[in-house]
Amino acid sequence: MKRDSDLFKPLVITAEKYLKDYCDGKQESDEKAKVALRVLSLYRRILRHEREHKAIRLEWEKLITGVNALRKAAKNWVKQKQKKGARKVKPKSKSKKR
Repeated sequence: MKRDSDLFKPLVITAEKYLKDYCDGKQESDEKAKVALRVLSLYRRILRHEREHKAIRLEWEKLITGVNALRKAAKNWVKQKQKKGARKVKPKSKSKKR
């Protein structure tokens, strides 16, 4: 599955070429230049969004790893408690018969 930035890349290349020609005086359409600028602006927003998404995903993976480690530690702690409890034998109380 391609990322949005990869799908947008051919349009961005065309927009960059048009703006270069526009700045050099080879093209004169202001409307096309405005559209090209909007394309580049949107592309920058897409790239920013992808970076943020990647950072969020990494943070989420770290959180899941930490939670799993805590669960494992808690499970081991419970097992140790159970083993210690099994070793202790409580004496039976003697009941008095009347």
